[in-house]
Amino acid sequence: MNLQQCRYVEVIARCGSFNQAARELFVSQPNLSSSIKDLETELGVKLFNRSNMGARLTEDGYDFLKYAKRIIGELDLLEQRYHNTFKKSFTVASHHYDFLSIPLAKMAEQFKSDYQEFQIVETTTKRILENVASFEADLGIIYMDDDNKHILERSLENQELEFTSLGDFPTRIFLRRDHPLAQKEEISEADLEGYNQVRFRQEKSGLNFDEDPLDIHHDQRVLYSNDRGTVMNLLCATDAYASGLGIVDSFIKEQIVLIPLKDSPSHTLGIVTNKNKKISSISSAFIQEIRKSLSPHTQV
Repeated sequence: MNLQQCRYVEVIARCGSFNQAARELFVSQPNLSSSIKDLETELGVKLFNRSNMGARLTEDGYDFLKYAKRIIGELDLLEQRYHNTFKKSFTVASHHYDFLSIPLAKMAEQFKSDYQEFQIVETTTKRILENVASFEADLGIIYMDDDNKHILERSLENQELEFTSLGDFPTRIFLRRDHPLAQKEEISEADLEGYNQVRFRQEKSGLNFDEDPLDIHHDQRVLYSNDRGTVMNLLCATDAYASGLGIVDSFIKEQIVLIPLKDSPSHTLGIVTNKNKKISSISSAFIQEIRKSLSPHTQV
C-alpha cells in the first residue's frame, strides 16, 4: 500500500467512476483498476462495488477511506508547509485558565507577519501531554502537586517531555458572590460539606490526572463539564463550589469570589515542552508574557 493508492481511492469515491477518476488523475483506466485491485488483494477486502452505473465504496471501503483521508490531509499540510505563502500556526494545550487570553492576543499581534493561526486548546491533562508529545501543540500548561507529582513525572519522562515551573499557587474556592460562604475570609473543607461540587471532566484512565485540586467527598453530588464557561455558569446559578488555583483575570471576577482554602497545599503551575523540539521565539515570548500576568498571583 502506498500514498498514491490512497489518493486513487479518494478520487474514485468522489467521482463515482473509474473512467472519470482516471481522467482526473491523468492515468489510464486499466492502470488505475490494476492498482486498486492490487490494493484490495493486499488488504484482503473489497473496496468498491463495480457496475455499469459506476463504482461505489463498500463498507470496508468507507472504513479505509476514513483513515486514508487523515493520512492525505497530513501530507497536504506538510506540502503546504514549504510553499512560499505558508504561514505558521501556534498552539497551546492547557487546563482551563482564562489568564492565557491576553498573552495569546499579544502573540497574535507581535508575530502576525510569520504566523496565521493562534489557538488555545483547553483539554484534559492526558490530552495536553499527548498533544505536546505529538507536536500538535507547541506548549502545554498543567499544574503539579504532591498528589499527582509521581504519576505526572513518570508520564513526562515516558513521552520525553519537560516541565518548567511558572510559580506556586494555593488552592482557592470559587463561589458565586451571594453564596452562603462568600463572606468568609478563609474556607475549610468542613465548611464545604453538604454543597455540590463543580469539576472538569477527565478521561477514565485510572491515573490521578484530575484538574481540580480538591477530592470528591463521600456521597457528594458532582456537576461535571468540559468547558470553563459552563463551569462558571453552574457556579453562578447554584450553591455549588469549584476549586482551583485562583488565577482569574477576566470579567468573570465580577460574578464570583475566590476564597483561600484553609491549610491548602501548594500547587506548581508549569509549562510542558517537548525535549525533541527547540523552543521557538514565539513560545519564549508567550512564556514571558504568562510570567508577567502571573506575577500578582504567585505565592510568595
